[in-house]
Amino acid sequence: MIRRTIIIVNRVLLVILLLALPLTLNCHKGNEISQANALNLLFHSGNIDLIHQVPLKFSTYHVQGLDITEQFYFVTSVDREQNRGWLFKIDRQNAGLISKIELTDGALIHPGGLQFDGRYLWVPNAEYKRQSRTMVYGLDPDTLEIRTSFPVDDHIGAVASDGKNLLYGVNWDALHFYTWDIDGRELNKVDSPASMAYQDIKYFAGKLLCSGHKDDISAVDIIDPESWTLIKRLDLPKDSWKSTLTREGMAFDGNLYFLPDDGPDSRILIFALH
Repeated sequence: MIRRTIIIVNRVLLVILLLALPLTLNCHKGNEISQANALNLLFHSGNIDLIHQVPLKFSTYHVQGLDITEQFYFVTSVDREQNRGWLFKIDRQNAGLISKIELTDGALIHPGGLQFDGRYLWVPNAEYKRQSRTMVYGLDPDTLEIRTSFPVDDHIGAVASDGKNLLYGVNWDALHFYTWDIDGRELNKVDSPASMAYQDIKYFAGKLLCSGHKDDISAVDIIDPESWTLIKRLDLPKDSWKSTLTREGMAFDGNLYFLPDDGPDSRILIFALH
């Protein structure tokens, strides 16, 4: 009797597992589709509209990078007066500061553009000069503790992750793009396909979204990391804002998020595409 009961229970559990499996697969597939749709919207957009501003009620110093999750904003910055580098974790519900950590490590005081890949926050922390050196950190998004790291013999201003096994980076003024595996082995180094000083980069739906400016141009570029070609440029307005929108932090989830101003009155500016 006991054996028969166990067999029945096991069969019921198997049925539940089989029923749940397609739902799990559809969730992953749906996320991929939504990213593809969002990228397609960016690809075909010609303009942006400001839909929301998020004032940050604490000193963000000299902002360097921005990334977002469903619950949080993550911001990197440099306190240039004290030569200290910072990472902030911010509540998206009320823009309150949840926690911050200092990333200063000797001459390494310049954390740059960052990306959360579902496991780690990837943050470069460099000396504050070109052709210098960097430590690339993989941080726990809950505790902000460093879980993994590797050195790079260059100033890396921003890092992006494909969420699997590849990391991408740009150096000072984005003269070169790097590709590493997640253990820090350099796989590729190429000249930038565009003459643009990228400040923040994101891997999104198989492409690199790169925000930056040069001369009178402020733009978000879509770059194919397979062919290293520029496949789309979204030119952005400049005259309406205190600072150039792409001066520093950028994120994307179907809307574009910019954090161009330094503290103490910095604001995250959220734009819809059309």
